[in-house]
Amino acid sequence: MQREEHSLTGGGGVRIVYDAWTPADVEGVVVLSHGMGEHARRYDHVVARLGELGLAVYAPDHRGHGRSGGKRMYVRGIDEYTADLHLLFGEVATRHPGQVPFLLGHSMGAMIALAYALDHQASLRALALSGTPVVPGSGIGKPAIAVAKVLGRIAPATPVQALDSKFISKDPAVVAAYDADPLVYHGKVPAGVGGAMLTTMGMFQRRLPELTLPTLVLHGAEDRLVDAASSRLIADTAGAKDLTVHIYEGLHHEVFNEPERDRVLDDLVAWLKTH
Repeated sequence: MQREEHSLTGGGGVRIVYDAWTPADVEGVVVLSHGMGEHARRYDHVVARLGELGLAVYAPDHRGHGRSGGKRMYVRGIDEYTADLHLLFGEVATRHPGQVPFLLGHSMGAMIALAYALDHQASLRALALSGTPVVPGSGIGKPAIAVAKVLGRIAPATPVQALDSKFISKDPAVVAAYDADPLVYHGKVPAGVGGAMLTTMGMFQRRLPELTLPTLVLHGAEDRLVDAASSRLIADTAGAKDLTVHIYEGLHHEVFNEPERDRVLDDLVAWLKTH
């Protein structure tokens, strides 16, 4: 597939860089939403598999991530990300009139995708989610959640905690590449994005019954960054009648980057073929 790098202007004048991969004959379109601290080019191998289906793929570097502008990892609400994503969907509609796109997201990118989908179900073909944060980790108590939300409002730029890269995958080569990647954010996550994520989790727990889109849910059972309980909650409470869930025993957070990645990608491809 041919890849081109483009950009659009997001809220506040922030430059949002996105990649567009286009096969010779476009059979469909996928918008891909990456996770916290990373960037779209970490999904080249996923895009290659999607291209085999004739799917064009559009993937932004979220604001404050990778090649895009904006203060690193700084937002006050997930709606800043979803607003940028909406602009990208506008670009997709212009380039591929008549195509109803799929939306695929991983981790925080899956949170962004789910938040977007809840408000735009009629304009999406289907939704695929990997490692979606819907409930806080089991080690985070209610007092800590309350403090995080307040800190996110009053001091959103305050550095809180860095992501521990050893938990992204059990493949040492993946972890080493992540640690060496200059486009990955390796610092502490600001309170603003943490508070925004916690607020969005609360919204999900109220609104998941509204989700009626065909939905694929993927999660590693050994995920130490986002507990698989989140995906189980989606499975139990989403309103979608067409709902497929895969909880992979032994897999960590980045299911597309585990040694068993081909199995996961096979499941994704098989689901896309039927939708």
